[in-house]
Amino acid sequence: MYSRFLDPATKSKPLVGFKNSYALPKFGASRMPTERKRKVFKKLENVDVAFNKLLEKVPPKSPEPFEVDLLDSLGLYLAEDVVSNLSIPPFPRTSVDGYAVNSVSTWGASEDNPVRLKVKGRVKVGEEARIEIAPGEAVEVDTGSMLPPGADAVVPIEYVKEEGNEILVFRSVVPGENVLWPGTDVYPNELVFTEGERITSRVIAGLASIGRGKVKVRTVKVAVISTGNELVEPGKELPPGKVYDVNTYSLTTRLKEEGFEPIPLGVIPDDYEKMKRALEKAVEIADVVVTSGSTSAGPEDLVYRIVGELGEVIVHGLAFKPGKPVMLGAVKGKPVFGLAGHPDSAYFNLEKIVLPYLKLMVRAKSTSPRKVKATSGSTFTPARGRRTHVPVTLLEGNGYWAFPSSISDHAMVSYSKSDGYIVIPETRRAPVEVGEEVEVYLFGDPSYSYAFIGDVDVFVDEALRSFKEPVKFLPIGSFGGELASKTELKAVWLSPKASGKATIRIEVVTVGNEGKRIAVPHSNSFLYQFYLEYLKSKGLTPARARKELLHVGSYPTPQAICYAIKEGMAEFGFTTRASAEAYGLPYKRIGVAELKLGWKEGQDKLAEAILRSAEEAGYEVEPFG
Repeated sequence: MYSRFLDPATKSKPLVGFKNSYALPKFGASRMPTERKRKVFKKLENVDVAFNKLLEKVPPKSPEPFEVDLLDSLGLYLAEDVVSNLSIPPFPRTSVDGYAVNSVSTWGASEDNPVRLKVKGRVKVGEEARIEIAPGEAVEVDTGSMLPPGADAVVPIEYVKEEGNEILVFRSVVPGENVLWPGTDVYPNELVFTEGERITSRVIAGLASIGRGKVKVRTVKVAVISTGNELVEPGKELPPGKVYDVNTYSLTTRLKEEGFEPIPLGVIPDDYEKMKRALEKAVEIADVVVTSGSTSAGPEDLVYRIVGELGEVIVHGLAFKPGKPVMLGAVKGKPVFGLAGHPDSAYFNLEKIVLPYLKLMVRAKSTSPRKVKATSGSTFTPARGRRTHVPVTLLEGNGYWAFPSSISDHAMVSYSKSDGYIVIPETRRAPVEVGEEVEVYLFGDPSYSYAFIGDVDVFVDEALRSFKEPVKFLPIGSFGGELASKTELKAVWLSPKASGKATIRIEVVTVGNEGKRIAVPHSNSFLYQFYLEYLKSKGLTPARARKELLHVGSYPTPQAICYAIKEGMAEFGFTTRASAEAYGLPYKRIGVAELKLGWKEGQDKLAEAILRSAEEAGYEVEPFG
């Protein structure tokens, strides 16, 4: 997806894209072939056309409304128009502490010429006002008190001096001053909220204000099924070849966030009978069925086959990235959405296809997504002929800059920390270039205090772990650090190609035994130059090396290379001394990389933490102190 980060040594996308030294992502584990034939996507349907086909075949049917207590309505959708049966406020109400008066009595009052008024008593908040005021009189009131008969204004307490049962007023007031009149907020029979409105805490406050203790609402019951022999429930031990089930959790919670009622049915293996029973059950207990995985072109991808047998497959295969193998179908008049298996793909499929349909079912009011303009900090290459969605992280610097949240596809942890995404139309063939303006659809608030961008090593990880404040972390290699040094990005950067305020001399080493299976550094990593020098010493060019050596991946970090060696995924690799020691690997020193650490104003605290961590790792740092 990201041509800026394609490795020229392999002309392929990185195998892995992870940021720390913990584990390599294993999404999309392969399955053993069976006798079933593989389906080939010969034609991909335009997303909008596909959605309209679904609407024609399965028009959204609104679930029956039900009544709930006001406190239980949060997040649901109104199933009725709400009309107020009273005015708000229901009586003339004071808005400040002070004295209720007939405004005529205060005319001419000033600091030099105060007006003296007789105090007749006090009306506390919550009491009925039974004291009537005549000219020359006043009644003490609290904020929210009922305005006494005969009064038309309130003199704030700070403009009054109390003298026994009289007051001196040092400022005149006009009729209506500091008074809330009946109907100024809501008048009787006013339409306050409309059907389809999402119930937020503010809506609940409004409903409570007009005396509603219960309200009619709608939601949609959505059965959620994850499929695949490779899936393991989070919290359990992860055997070789398995990955944790992400989709049950991400899809279920996202549906809850949007006010729907998910019914998670767990993980169903790639077994025809078990999957068929699960789909039949889902159709019986839910209004809508959402599955993830088992929709692609593989011989064991069963969902679309079973949906076709139980009902109808309306569309299979969308011009959409991520998530090409989406299936839209219907069983017993209920929609079935077969989403892609990769967690980030499934999430985007839910966001852009499933949720719009569900909102039609509850007659939700349309809302515009929050978005901001940004400058592209990378080259983003679209998937040809497909509407491409790219997760991005935003950094500030004369406006926003958008960077890929990861330098590999399907990096769910990176995606989960992204600020939003950009959309590249299916009609565009040219890449989005660095410096081009893009529109970012936000997931939440992109603001931050500290950020890091550029090359990484173990000492950077250690600094971030010990740092006491959240940090936006973009380990996208040398290019990111170089760009940060040339712009006004509010960040700390590390790169051999950047200007900076300090130099960190990082010891570069080899790990493992020389062989054909080499863990190749990503071309955007500072380690890549050492790999090229190694090839040169062997009389090899990158092109020739691709033929004679078995390259294993394209690793973005020194930690990733160490993990590959330790787990036997590769025989030989280039990393740093600190990373090798952290993984307990024997190493051979081959050189030193000089990386520049720089930072903008306000980022000093994070920069100092990184420099300290580099010194603690035994690297030479200058200047520092």
